Amino acid sequence: MMERLTMLQSKKLCLACVTGIYGCQWRKYRTQLNKKSTCIWCLILCCAFGISAFWFYCWWALRNDYSNLNEHLFAKMHRWLDWSVILLILTAIIFSYLLLLMILSLCHFALQIPLYLHWINKVAILICVLLILILMIVIRIKWKEEWDTISLSIQVTAPFLHLGAIVAVTIMAWFVIDQFFQSKRNLMLTGLVSQTSRKLAGKKRKKQLEQTVLQVIIPMFYLGVVIILYFIPLAISSPCIIEREDLAPRPAMMGHRGAPMLAPENTLMSFEETVKCEATTFESDVQISFDGVPFLMHDSTFERTTDIADVFPKRARSSVSSFTWAEIQKLNAGKWFLKQDPYRTVRLLSEESQKNASNQHVCSLAQLLALAAKNKRHVIFDLRLPKNTSHPYYYASHKIVVETILNSSIDHNLILWLPNNTNSTPKDFQKIVGEKLDPDALQRQNIHNINIRYSDINFMEIRNYAEKNISINLYVVNERWLFSTLWCVKVNSVTTNACHIFKNMHEPIWHITPGTYKAIWITVDLVSFLLIVLIYVLHRSRHRKIQVGRGEENIEDTIL
Repeated sequence: MMERLTMLQSKKLCLACVTGIYGCQWRKYRTQLNKKSTCIWCLILCCAFGISAFWFYCWWALRNDYSNLNEHLFAKMHRWLDWSVILLILTAIIFSYLLLLMILSLCHFALQIPLYLHWINKVAILICVLLILILMIVIRIKWKEEWDTISLSIQVTAPFLHLGAIVAVTIMAWFVIDQFFQSKRNLMLTGLVSQTSRKLAGKKRKKQLEQTVLQVIIPMFYLGVVIILYFIPLAISSPCIIEREDLAPRPAMMGHRGAPMLAPENTLMSFEETVKCEATTFESDVQISFDGVPFLMHDSTFERTTDIADVFPKRARSSVSSFTWAEIQKLNAGKWFLKQDPYRTVRLLSEESQKNASNQHVCSLAQLLALAAKNKRHVIFDLRLPKNTSHPYYYASHKIVVETILNSSIDHNLILWLPNNTNSTPKDFQKIVGEKLDPDALQRQNIHNINIRYSDINFMEIRNYAEKNISINLYVVNERWLFSTLWCVKVNSVTTNACHIFKNMHEPIWHITPGTYKAIWITVDLVSFLLIVLIYVLHRSRHRKIQVGRGEENIEDTIL
């Protein structure tokens, strides 16, 4: 008796939690509801959850470019915040909230409780959807190249998304099949009532139609989704489903502004860390001081990466080209790195490394070339002209940079020269183009290297360039999944902030042979099919027992 009482109390507590959180019904739950309104809000919840799940996946895929977002927003707001983490937390909260509501709605189905969604949850759902749509629109307008990254990640993770979808529809089978048998039993009951009383026949016809929809349309839709998922691998073409012997050597690495996760970007320490990471190339941005000295700096101002607000507070937002080299040398280019911790990696540095970082200054092009010559590293850079044409060296910028290179001890063959740096390529410099051009045209111009953003080229184009012996460098690659993907498609090199991470990768994080993937696909489909059949058999047996247990007396009572 006590055990039964405990079970009843547990059941009441479970019902209170389910109905309380979902519909704010902590003591009693409604039995008379507007079914049309309930179905509409249930559909809205499903769509909202789908949108939030997609956005959560998108924001995960965009992790590779979080630093770009933070830098872009700093340039607009002139204040450093790790907006990527803030948006990630917001996305996770929205997804978790909608996931909880979805689980509670499934519990309602399982416990056969009428769905009642409280108005607070309704408003919250609409606000969540509105926030996600606004974020999507903003990203589409201001950061539109990132949508290509999402498309790429879907193609790469397609095998895993497929497996996850199979698991999800197999779990959903329990609720769909249970609902099917419930609607079937209700349909039989409605038919008996209609036959017994002609007066009630018209009133029950609408209910009978609703039960028919539940019995036929929903299961048919579910079966259609299951069949599509079972055979969709025929259309999946993921780059890391390859034979092991077809796996190329690990791509070479170019240090993007050095090794900015281990040291302040574009400083001598940063490029020294690049050497330790076994990167083959130094990548940077070159600008010209007011007195004609080429130096390394990505931004148009010193505001983000130096202490200019303390040294020259009135000129904090002035163009970097408006300062002389003597003034630039007064700036500290390392303390900001320890304070802002842009990649959350400062804790990984030793005390000695942190002390070294705090004493860094703006690096000149001559210093970079000397380090490259000493360690036999290639050098590639974008030359950023002064914004003001009245700058004394605006028209002589190219000449000054070339003279600086020629006067250094670096082997000229180690210079990777971008066409946007000048209209002509100095002798012995390796010419590298920054856009997709016809492979045959590149060969005619004796160009064997291209440098392009990873999302601006597809896998087929990469293979076509490789067949023509044209080396491809893709930028900026910071995540393991993306590096592994480009490894599988035989990219020659990547520009990265994370050379210390990729250095320790001896193979892609995942790659399987086509035969293995086919075996996994067939096995998962078979297991899913058998489980769905088992669920069907269990529900049919349970509902038959319920029907027999109630007997004809329950039907007669219902008719009366």
